[in-house]
Amino acid sequence: MFPVTQPGFAGFIEELELLGIERGTAADPGATAFAVLRAASVQRWLLVPLLGRAAVADALRMLTPMSRRARLAKSAVLALNGAGLRPVWTRNRIYLKARAHASCLHSWPSAAFFSGTPGPERKITVQLRGAHSRENAYLKLACSPHANTLIANEVRALRSVRKLDLSSALLPSVLGYTRFGPRRAYICSDETRPDFKPARTLGQGHSGFLDEMAAKTAAPLSGQFLYGLQQQHAAAAKSLLPASTDLAARGLETLRRILARSTVPAALAHGDFTPWNCTATGARLYVFDWELSARRPLGWDHLHFLLSTGAALPSGDPAPLLRLMQARWHRGSPDGARFLLIAYLLDRIFRGNACPAGPVMLQRLLAAPAQDAA
Repeated sequence: MFPVTQPGFAGFIEELELLGIERGTAADPGATAFAVLRAASVQRWLLVPLLGRAAVADALRMLTPMSRRARLAKSAVLALNGAGLRPVWTRNRIYLKARAHASCLHSWPSAAFFSGTPGPERKITVQLRGAHSRENAYLKLACSPHANTLIANEVRALRSVRKLDLSSALLPSVLGYTRFGPRRAYICSDETRPDFKPARTLGQGHSGFLDEMAAKTAAPLSGQFLYGLQQQHAAAAKSLLPASTDLAARGLETLRRILARSTVPAALAHGDFTPWNCTATGARLYVFDWELSARRPLGWDHLHFLLSTGAALPSGDPAPLLRLMQARWHRGSPDGARFLLIAYLLDRIFRGNACPAGPVMLQRLLAAPAQDAA
């Protein structure tokens, strides 16, 4: 049996009791064995039900490894599973069972459980398997008050974006929205298919999706966006280093000046548009995890994809990104592109997730041109 010795793992198992699931033993009637897979970089776990090759393959779809080492590890596990060879990667096991008359999950033994990434945004994700793989669904359970807010925002975003009737992308459907005590949760459909694969670089499908979102939701940015950034700043102020505090004050003032003299185009953004939140087949995407969706400066999702994958951070020089965003999204307007980059980098700092070269880029962006001088 898997020893509960790693920090955070015992708490994760205790949290599953909200769903009517508790730890058992191999001898307990109705107990199911789960392989415990741990991420190499952070304290997070995936529990894979050992109930057949299809259940294992479905559960592993929840992992979207980015590093070469992680991709090779996943490929090896899939190959071993396909050949019916399990002992190597299933040595760490745990047994789970349903509390009598308490489980809220239909056919829960075939579910897979993901603990989520540590932090205030953490959510437990449960993959619910139907009789056929195309009937899969996902339950997301908030693990903090902040995650409650994100769950609510994702439900609103999915319901709103589905009304756009996008031709470039498939989206999950919200199947239910509920609470477990103080925690919010929702269930969404899984619309992906076996031919949808992770896409680690921007391609035709990504461009089509971004263009369609912009075309269907574009409008001038309102002052509410800047007010939201100021609220983020106030909430994060105590944890900011002095250098970041100075950057934040200068950055917010620069944004105020740009917005006072220019119209900045905006559109509804996914908010966390990355290779691990979408899959692709040909020119069509499947886009999920909309919890950070909001109206943002045009080009936000494009910029986030580039910076999150490290595709545009070798030197901290913002000039190439400014030129790209100016030409691609802001019709040649330097104000619009500069507003976008400054706002994005501030948002990352306020959320405690600054880009590696973000402060350097921000410093260079804030080397004020004449029109921004006080």
